[in-house]
Amino acid sequence: MRLIYKSWIYKVFAVCRYFVIKVYYRGKFQCPNLSMIGKNCGIHIFQKGEIICKERIIVDDHVMLFAKGKLHIGERFGINQYSRIVAHEKIEIGDNVTIGQMVSILDHDHRYEKRAGQLTLDGYTTSPIKLGNNIWIGDKCTILKGVTIGDNVVVGANTLVHKDVPSNVVIGGTPFKILKQI
Repeated sequence: MRLIYKSWIYKVFAVCRYFVIKVYYRGKFQCPNLSMIGKNCGIHIFQKGEIICKERIIVDDHVMLFAKGKLHIGERFGINQYSRIVAHEKIEIGDNVTIGQMVSILDHDHRYEKRAGQLTLDGYTTSPIKLGNNIWIGDKCTILKGVTIGDNVVVGANTLVHKDVPSNVVIGGTPFKILKQI
């Protein structure tokens, strides 16, 4: 994802937002190179959480990065508008990963039970997610807890990823099927 279509003023403010987040979260947000954070982003790092980036990142407008656990991001990472990554335990993202619009990556499910005839939410069930290198995730995809996606994978738009994905494939569908080998 490149922000070429955005003006230089937008880019200056995006870099300023990066510095504000880096200062606000001090050691919990580690990103060694100058990065860009879009407007109206929700970057939340809780007490035991951390976001660690290997290199610069590009975060478009209206993105949510939520870390109660560990969120590790590789080199050349880009995430588009209205997407969210929620790490309650751990999410690892490899190098050269591009995430489309309105994508959800969630390493947890809500735990619930029925008490006295009422449904009660009671915490979370978590399992780590690992995304390999060279992955392109299309618009409106959902990646669920416990999933590992191999290297060199294209995830088609509107795909539900609920189990592990091998390397060198194109997947699509709800739930996903392997459409072809790369």
